[in-house]
Amino acid sequence: MNEDGVFEDHFGGHADQYAAHRPTYPAAWFDWIAGAAPAPRAVWDCGTGTGQAARALAARFDQVFATDASADQIGAAAPHRGVAFTVAPAEASGLPDQSVDAVTVAEALHWFDHDAFWAEVRRVARPGA
Repeated sequence: MNEDGVFEDHFGGHADQYAAHRPTYPAAWFDWIAGAAPAPRAVWDCGTGTGQAARALAARFDQVFATDASADQIGAAAPHRGVAFTVAPAEASGLPDQSVDAVTVAEALHWFDHDAFWAEVRRVARPGA
């Protein structure tokens, strides 16, 4: 978001290149997240980009909600069973109240309006998430 609260899509025009050059993450990281969650029902992967983390989370959670403010990034994400890709900013996910057991952000937190994002996390997270 810029200072006027408008989303600036820095990566949308390069979504295919972005997907090809994103880092991968160790399986142990995803195992830890799933083990720390109160249940493996649902996880929100916020700022998913093209979904690298979301696809790994799908092996550990029943449902993955993967959001990104960039329609181009979501459009470049490879479909995956168990992952619902949606265009939404971090600060307004569109998820129901208390609907997820964990929230992940692989590498996008520095782009978010932190106060609004943490309020959204508190809203969508189930107790103990």
